[in-house]
Amino acid sequence: MRKINQLLRKNKRELERSLNQLQPLRKKTETLIKKSVKSKDLKSAKIYAKELIRINKQHDKIYTSKTKLESITMSINEQYSMNKLTDSMRSSTGIMKDVNQLVSLGVISGTMQELQKELMKAGIINEMVDNIVDIQSDDEELEAESSEQVDKIIQSLTEDKVAKASTEKIPDNITTNEEELYNPVTENEDHEALNEMRERLKALEE
Repeated sequence: MRKINQLLRKNKRELERSLNQLQPLRKKTETLIKKSVKSKDLKSAKIYAKELIRINKQHDKIYTSKTKLESITMSINEQYSMNKLTDSMRSSTGIMKDVNQLVSLGVISGTMQELQKELMKAGIINEMVDNIVDIQSDDEELEAESSEQVDKIIQSLTEDKVAKASTEKIPDNITTNEEELYNPVTENEDHEALNEMRERLKALEE
């Protein structure tokens, strides 16, 4: 049981670490959205908004998994105490189902498989499943996102209305003040920041 509790704590720490890593990604993306709208670059703003949707979905997924893991921890300890009192090892299909679902979460997949084995040894579950799940890819999910949802995110983060930003044309002759907003070096830095965010988010999803 000591090994089981160690694995449960380890998985919880991993999920909390992942949630903490998503916070700066979210703030950085929100900043890029505001910056793009301010410079009337609606195309980039929409790209960043889609990234924000992806980050928020991953945050919700990990947070839900953390809540489920806490529930599993409580159920496992209750089940173990019950087995100890009755001196008969009865498995729990509820725990087995929840554990199997968390195995598909890339962040803690390895340690959850370890946990499965330990729970089987303890008689708390009696079956393992292969880590095969039919999950829609993030790219497919983002394609399914409506432009309305993207626009709502942009509007919620900026004072300018998307409709106004989309109808206004950026002048051909950029003034000195506008050059501060539209700077090729800054634009490249933003693209680099976006690529870095995607890599970090990808690492959390694997």
